[in-house]
Amino acid sequence: MRELDKNTGEEANQPVRRFHRGQLGRVLERVLQRQTRGDRQDYNLLELEQLWRLAAERDPAIGLHLFGEFTPQDLHVLAYICLYCPDVRGAMQCWADYAALASDMDSLRLVSDGDLLGVELRIDAPAGLTRYVVEHYCVMALTQMRHSTGQPVRPVRACFSHPRPAYHEEYRQWFGDHLEFDCPHNRLYYDQATLRLPLLTRHAGMQELLRSELDRRLAQRLQLGGWTGKVAASMRDSLARGVVPSLENQAEALYQSPRTLRRRLEEQGMTFRQLLDQVRAELEQQLEFLGESRAQVAAQLGYGDLAAYLHARKRWKRD
Repeated sequence: MRELDKNTGEEANQPVRRFHRGQLGRVLERVLQRQTRGDRQDYNLLELEQLWRLAAERDPAIGLHLFGEFTPQDLHVLAYICLYCPDVRGAMQCWADYAALASDMDSLRLVSDGDLLGVELRIDAPAGLTRYVVEHYCVMALTQMRHSTGQPVRPVRACFSHPRPAYHEEYRQWFGDHLEFDCPHNRLYYDQATLRLPLLTRHAGMQELLRSELDRRLAQRLQLGGWTGKVAASMRDSLARGVVPSLENQAEALYQSPRTLRRRLEEQGMTFRQLLDQVRAELEQQLEFLGESRAQVAAQLGYGDLAAYLHARKRWKRD
C-alpha cells in the first residue's frame, strides 16, 4: 500500500524559515553586550527581530546607527565587491545582482523615474523590523559610497514605507531634505551626476574575480529546485540552529515520512548524503569568504571535531 505522509500536502509545502547570512546578528549582540549564538553566522527572522527590538529599547534610532558599529571584518563580501566597481551606477547594479546571497528576507531592484535611478528595497518581515533593516541597509550603502567616492553622496529623494519616526531629523544628514514616509515602497533616488561618480576604490581585476565566484554561487543555488531545494533550505535552517541534519529530522520538519522524502530526492537524482554534502560545501565557501577559521567552519557545519570535518571535506572535493 502506498505510504502516507504525516500531514496534508498544504502543510508539506509550508515555507522554511528565512535567514540573513553575515555578521548583522553578531553585531547586534555585541551592541547588546550579549552572546548567545557561539560561532554561528546565520540568524533567522525571529531571532533578528528580537535583537533589533532589544537594541531599539536602548537606542530608538538604532537602524541609523548600527552600521557605525561594524568593523572591516564584519562587512559582507557584497560590501567589498561594490567598492571595486567603476562608478556609483555600477556599484548599485552589483548590489542588485547579488543581494540574494546575503539574505533570504529581502531583495533589491533598480527602478527608473525619468532621469533618476531608484534603489528599491523589499523586506519580507514584520513592519517593526522592516524599518530598522531599511535604515541599516540605506546607511550602509551611503557610507560605502561616501567612502569610495570621497564625496558627501545623498539621494535627491528618499521614500520610506514606514511612518515618520520621532527621530526623523536625523534622516536629513543621510537622505537629504526630500523625505517621504508612508509610501508604497522603500526607494532612494539618485541623479545622473551622482551615478557617474567614479569610485576611488575601483579595481577591474578584483571585481572580475569576485563576480566570477558570486556567479558560481548563484548558479549553485538555482540548481536546487523542487524537493531538493526544499530539503536544502531545511538543512541550512538546521545547521544555523546547531542541529545536524538527518533524514529523520528533515522529514519531520517537512511533514514527510523518511521513506517518502528519500524517494522524492531520488526522483530528482539526489541522495540525502549527496545533498547534505552540497549544502555543507556551499556554506563552507560562504564562511571561508567571511574569514572564519577551520575550527569555526567545522562547528557551524555540524561536526564535533576538526578531524571529522577535514575527512568529510575530502569527499566533497573528490565528488
